[in-house]
Amino acid sequence: MKTNNFQIATKLLLITILSTTLFLSCKKNEDEVIVYGDAKFKVVNAVQGSSAQDFYQGDTKVTTTAVAYGEVSDYLTVKAGTSTISFKTAGTQTVNASNTVGANTDINYTLFYVNNLNGSGEIIGFADSNAQPASGKAHVRFLNLGGVLTNAINISVNSGQELLTGLAFGKISNYGAIDANVDLKFSLVGSVSSTVIPGSSFQSGKTYTVWFDAANTTTAQYHIVAQN
Repeated sequence: MKTNNFQIATKLLLITILSTTLFLSCKKNEDEVIVYGDAKFKVVNAVQGSSAQDFYQGDTKVTTTAVAYGEVSDYLTVKAGTSTISFKTAGTQTVNASNTVGANTDINYTLFYVNNLNGSGEIIGFADSNAQPASGKAHVRFLNLGGVLTNAINISVNSGQELLTGLAFGKISNYGAIDANVDLKFSLVGSVSSTVIPGSSFQSGKTYTVWFDAANTTTAQYHIVAQN
């Protein structure tokens, strides 16, 4: 692995990520009727202390099982194109976060229900990679949702090789390749304490998103979303 394998990208709201391609394609021919197929959304509840959430596209509940904090759904088939998506308290019509987005046909996305720094519900999301890792490798990206942390997060191989430094709140890395079954560790910038992510979490040929949140200002915790 090269230490420059990972780079930090700026956090983008879901509407920004998904709508750009749609907008550009519509400009090609304003009279052309674009017919969209299906996309797939994997949804994650990343709000500590929240009730389990139902996920909706428009007025249609897409999840069959409510998603509790720290849980992730399977990929859900949704209609591509522009729509309003929302997270609602399970079994109710109480909307906790909502956004109007555009999804591209045959693209998979992972969506997160989060609290912003003001404590308000928000939806962020990112397109998922469909690139196949090389034999003996896994693909992984990292996302910091620990808004209460006083410092950013450093990530490395447990044996010492640095992967990513200074992952601040609201930032996500690109995908990078790691050896399958390798232990990783993370720590807050300036801290001598670290937490190990067991290598058994990273299987050959698999792709993952590791997201972090925080129990308090000095303690980050990790969660893993498997894409395949």
